[in-house]
Amino acid sequence: DLRRSVSVRASREGRVTQQGGGGRTMGQSESKEGDGLAGRRPWRGGKSRGADDAGASEMRDQEATIQDEADALEDDEEFVQKLQRNIKRLTAYAQSADCELQREVAETLANQAVIASRQVMIVENGGLELLLPLTNSEDEEVRRLAAHALANLSVDEDNQVTMAQEGGIEMILSLLKAHNDTDATLRQAAKALANLAVNPDNKREIAKRGAIKPLVHILGGFPDAVRIEAAAALANLAVDDDNERLIAECGGLCPVLEALASDNLELASQAARALRNLSVHPANKAELLALDAKKVLQKAIAAHDDEVREQCKRSLANLLRS
Repeated sequence: DLRRSVSVRASREGRVTQQGGGGRTMGQSESKEGDGLAGRRPWRGGKSRGADDAGASEMRDQEATIQDEADALEDDEEFVQKLQRNIKRLTAYAQSADCELQREVAETLANQAVIASRQVMIVENGGLELLLPLTNSEDEEVRRLAAHALANLSVDEDNQVTMAQEGGIEMILSLLKAHNDTDATLRQAAKALANLAVNPDNKREIAKRGAIKPLVHILGGFPDAVRIEAAAALANLAVDDDNERLIAECGGLCPVLEALASDNLELASQAARALRNLSVHPANKAELLALDAKKVLQKAIAAHDDEVREQCKRSLANLLRS
């Protein structure tokens, strides 16, 4: 069995007034699932999750609308020329104390990053530098929009490397650890981490910078939409053996089991993927068995669809293997 990464599509931002990757092989019997990117739609396509619309409704299934809007925009070459021509003005807006100007920049970046061909263009032409002051804005809506932009940009595999090298992890964590941010901001920040954690080199960097504790905290007591992204991020991080154990040491096993027992299918799906990755380490196995994980898994097998059942069966096989 391979540990693999999955991914998602991008989605458009907008205020209401306006419109598996590589993993390493485990033993013959014990297996880990692998990573998934933000934007959700677990396990379909086997790569990364895409970026989301962060409008008020947080609707996911808008591919046709997004494509229609994208077709109406200028071509990529013209977009890059405009970005390069206006970068100084955009930087001034981002650094401004005027929240309306900051919102304009953050929303533009989030929306343009829905278009796959522009995700790398934005990062290569100063997008991260624009987002840094926005993630530190005093305005919660600006921070939400900035988190959404980061989630969208992190869909691209090349961006996952660049963002980790150029401060993207720190930006996301500043949002994730903030005590005054909204659930919508936390959701996008967790999604961005899930995306970045698809890259094997990023997994330990993200854990080393302290992401696991806040992700476990979110999984334990926030609305389901936020918990889904935290579960996806933990599932991706747990592909790494050291992270697998660290998540357990941070108290992550109980929240994952609770999420697996949820009636929310998407939350249960991500929790099942996480539990499979967390059930390989011997110490984790012992803790999970003590938590009566077998009973939780058996109930999930009876209650959920084929994808969840398959993950749960693999977790059970891991637990029962000495």
